[in-house]
Amino acid sequence: MKAKTLLITLLFLTSILAGCAGNDSDASKDDKILSLESEISNLTAENDEIIANNIVLQETLDSANQQLEKSDKDIENLSLSLVNLESHRDNLSASLSVTMEELNRTQDTSLLAQLENQVSNLTIEINTANSDISDLNDEITIKQTEAEQLTATVTALQSTISSLTYDMRMKIGNCPMDNPGVEIIGGFDDGSGTAIANDEQLSGDEIEFSIGECPGNYGRILNMSENSWGPQLMVKMGNKLIFGADDGIHSWEPWRTDGTVEGTYMIKDVRPEECTTNNDGVETCENYGSLSVADFTGINRGYYYPELVAGNNKFFFTGYEDAPSVYMAEVFVSDGTEAGTHLIQDQWTHDYFSENDWWEFFYVGPTDLHVIPSQGNYPDRLVYSGFWAHSGDVTGEEPYLTDGTTTIRMANIVPEITDAGPYCCFDFLGSMPRDFIHNGNLIYFSATSNDNGRELYRYNLAAFGNNGLFLIEDLKVGVEGSNPEHITPISDGKLYFTADTGSETGRELYFSEGSSSNTDIIVDIWPGDGNSSNPDNLISHGENIFFTANDGQNGVELWYSDGSMSGTFMIKDINVNGSSDPRRFVLSDDTLYFTAYNEEYGRELWISDGTEEGTTMVMDIYPGQNSTFDYGAPYNNFGNQLIIHKEMIYFTANSPEYGYEIWYSDGTENGTQILLDLNPGTNSSYPWWLTSFGDKLYFTAAEEDPYPFNGRQMYYYWDNPGPIIDIE
Repeated sequence: MKAKTLLITLLFLTSILAGCAGNDSDASKDDKILSLESEISNLTAENDEIIANNIVLQETLDSANQQLEKSDKDIENLSLSLVNLESHRDNLSASLSVTMEELNRTQDTSLLAQLENQVSNLTIEINTANSDISDLNDEITIKQTEAEQLTATVTALQSTISSLTYDMRMKIGNCPMDNPGVEIIGGFDDGSGTAIANDEQLSGDEIEFSIGECPGNYGRILNMSENSWGPQLMVKMGNKLIFGADDGIHSWEPWRTDGTVEGTYMIKDVRPEECTTNNDGVETCENYGSLSVADFTGINRGYYYPELVAGNNKFFFTGYEDAPSVYMAEVFVSDGTEAGTHLIQDQWTHDYFSENDWWEFFYVGPTDLHVIPSQGNYPDRLVYSGFWAHSGDVTGEEPYLTDGTTTIRMANIVPEITDAGPYCCFDFLGSMPRDFIHNGNLIYFSATSNDNGRELYRYNLAAFGNNGLFLIEDLKVGVEGSNPEHITPISDGKLYFTADTGSETGRELYFSEGSSSNTDIIVDIWPGDGNSSNPDNLISHGENIFFTANDGQNGVELWYSDGSMSGTFMIKDINVNGSSDPRRFVLSDDTLYFTAYNEEYGRELWISDGTEEGTTMVMDIYPGQNSTFDYGAPYNNFGNQLIIHKEMIYFTANSPEYGYEIWYSDGTENGTQILLDLNPGTNSSYPWWLTSFGDKLYFTAAEEDPYPFNGRQMYYYWDNPGPIIDIE
């Protein structure tokens, strides 16, 4: 057994040390030596564990053998005692017979009494001997049973030790594409679980340990179609990463991944291939996919873009089952399986187009999806803005709530008003709810009504129907509305938002606790009739917020507020001759990370603790007035490009040495460096959709093409734990 353990260790070290030969530079050799030392340390620990397990098995076997030997010795001693006792009993029986004969012959009264007493004593001794013999037989039986059990234990241990083996195998399915690793597995070929004993293959429960990791520290998930944009709409659902992708066969459909080749696949072909036959009998087939973008600009309705959000156990998305020229997009739900992916309900049952001039409204499909994750007895739920068009039952665009099975219209804020009752087919009026956000049982959103224009509403999930709806305040009295935006809840029904009261104060920052009596402007940052500071980028910081605003003197800069006039202030004038226009806010503990521009450094990475002294540039990644960030529209809209991952900040940045690639930072200049030069040299991979999922950083990028259109695939980066087994 120890020889096998030493053989495994020798294979490890030989395979690893085989990579040491070559013409590498000294620096490269040093790096390899450090890496090898680390891997050898890991292997030594694994080997020590294997040896320890072997010692335990061997000690258990030795102990069982010793107990068996002792049990056999006990049986031998008991058997000898039994023979002696049976001999003693036989002697007593012989003496009793002799005494009985003498008793029968004698006429001597005195001798007769003596012989009778002797017979009685001998009878007692014989009975005692018989009882002792019975006890010895019982004890021998017990010892024989123990010996049989020990023999079985010894046999089982010997079989276990003899079945201990190891094997080397490829980790293809458990690795990313192009990174097939090798692992060494060890265990007992004893048929544990569903495995087959002694088939010279370790599988399932037979495997006790494995050593070896996929090589490299990044990998490609799967080859998708070489389309313009690559995988999109990444969201996390439990232990799955959900996204939309085009594999070149099914077009844009929902997919899932766990970071491995085997665990990456299309969930369902929601919108199958559509075929038509012309007058000549020629069939033409197209596959657009359920998550395709639809262009309605030809009828003045703009573009429809699919949306995808996820809770803990379900995800929801908007898409098509049929051609958008005929049907409107609908809302779907999925638990991550094909069988569990389906249309929630058909909210649109009419032909989208009409030749009538009155067909003039701008709805292109359900929008503003917001998920309320499951909690307690409540499942994942979705709030969204949707249209209802059924014959004889129509409403305009209003708020809906669904758990994927039961769907309710939360309110009909703008009902259809006609003398003849509802239209047969369409209600062109609707509140068009937007910017859903939730805090506990309260949902906040803005909506338009006939009397108040667009204002801020809340909906209580504990109530029912219109009873749960509440207009917080008509900030701009009349039909025009204050158009609330950037709704940011903090706690206990408190929230910040921005609103525009027109000639009174313009668009400024507001605070509310959920009712008219406690909703008010915090401060008129840019005073004067109609002047607007246009607060933006609101992000909660405990009970307070960071945000950006323009006070009319310093341009758009970084601000802070605790909800009071005195506690609202500009943190720092980062660009003294204009706007620094801070963007991409990410809060890590109490530190705000963001990008900002000034004339000396361009747009770079900054941090702030809420004080002027604590607001500093992290590093001038692209030296001089060149900007590290913002390579222009439309790329800024493609997923997060500055996120928190494993207590560090990861972001897409441009540098003269590497182009646009992924960097990371701990908030210090020395701790800020490039993570991965995926497209080597000054070429750029343009990473998009940065997503932290488990111990991996997911993103899409173009590894070889110097421009982001074409060749964009999904990758992930992880800290490779090693060791890596090299069989070459």
